[in-house]
Amino acid sequence: MSLSELLFRIRGFTPLPFIAAALIWAEFHPIGIVVGVIIAVAGEMLRIRSLRFIGGASRTREVGAPSLVDTGPYAHVRNPLYFGNMMIYTGFAVGSGSLFPYLPIITFLYFGFQYGMIIRFEEITLVELFGEKYEEYRRKVPRLIPKLTATGSHGKPNLELHEALRQEKSTLTGFTLVWVVLILRLFLIPQ
Repeated sequence: MSLSELLFRIRGFTPLPFIAAALIWAEFHPIGIVVGVIIAVAGEMLRIRSLRFIGGASRTREVGAPSLVDTGPYAHVRNPLYFGNMMIYTGFAVGSGSLFPYLPIITFLYFGFQYGMIIRFEEITLVELFGEKYEEYRRKVPRLIPKLTATGSHGKPNLELHEALRQEKSTLTGFTLVWVVLILRLFLIPQ
């Protein structure tokens, strides 16, 4: 098993050490909390918008897709869900005030590396599935950091908002839980 495949398989668990570090070394900084929440909420909003276009195809432990999605957020970046995750994790690191500015920087860089490796692994299958159409998409749209202008059309979402929220339920639950634990940690166990 390659490193890329391993990271793909364990991607749901890799945030845990960063969350633990953020909670252990948390320091109360009101501005940091506000900025962190803004970054994290923006990341979650990107995830929800992305889910409206890709649907349930992203909720799998297998690499692949029933169709190539290149509209909505996917017209700005090929992997908006992963970029949204990077924003969520980095926002949490900023909001925690832990080891500032090192933990937020390390968090962003680590997840940039991890998702870069995972994307390489996934793209092998996507090229096999969609051939030249995917190659053209890959040439026009950045891998992980969005560009401001869209490539192609914005298209219409496949899912209604309430359906996307239902699909995002576990992520929203985890998102809320870690922020509540952080706030409790900051107020009940001050440094």
